[in-house]
Amino acid sequence: MKLKRGTVVLVGVALLLGAGVLMGESQQRRQPASQVQAGRGAIFRFAETDVATVTVERDGEVLVFEGDGAGNWQMIEPENRVAEPGAVAFLLSRLITDSPLQRVTMAADQLADFGLDQPLGQVTVVLQDGTEYVLILGGRDFSGNANYAIVDPGETWPPASPTGEYEVLVVTRDVANGINRPLEEWKMPVEGEGETSPGASSDNDPALGDPALENLPLAEPSLEIEIPADRPGSDGATEADPAEPNPPNGEGN
Repeated sequence: MKLKRGTVVLVGVALLLGAGVLMGESQQRRQPASQVQAGRGAIFRFAETDVATVTVERDGEVLVFEGDGAGNWQMIEPENRVAEPGAVAFLLSRLITDSPLQRVTMAADQLADFGLDQPLGQVTVVLQDGTEYVLILGGRDFSGNANYAIVDPGETWPPASPTGEYEVLVVTRDVANGINRPLEEWKMPVEGEGETSPGASSDNDPALGDPALENLPLAEPSLEIEIPADRPGSDGATEADPAEPNPPNGEGN
């Protein structure tokens, strides 16, 4: 009986050890590889000079920009005007130079947890050769200092019937700031826009009057005081009235 009892104990210990090993291996298999790997490398790999169009969608607003490959950008939606190149360059720089902070795996039923059931925005970049890159911006992560994002989902987003798992990136707030930039900051400022030329309206303003005519009212009262009616003459005699001429010499006797 002692031998049997010892055998049972050894078998039990072996089973416990085996169960522990199996549980450890199972957890390693379940742990997504993306959580083990660091989020190295840029979000996308392309050159800014190769970009043909950039489309930004956020909160029902769509902005479309066309590039010439030399750093100049033209806004074609919602207005047709020169775009602020710095705004477009900032967003593209975040996409091709910033690395994700982390890569995590999202189950099909977790879209709402990541804020990807109702995305905050979307960026679509099309290169000159037609290659397309898409980033869909989700909600903030648990720290509040970053956002979740999914890239190149390969299907209309959000999917009507999500299945399987999705790789989700944790991106810096700069990506969100680049997408949510106010509309006016996407436009190139126009010099003199909304301003009037100095003095443009003063020449035709009747309230200001003609400077050449301003002295005329002062000339009229001066005529009344230059030649008074009874001014004494130089010899003390009163000047003769032009209406009563003096009689000729010798007359009047």
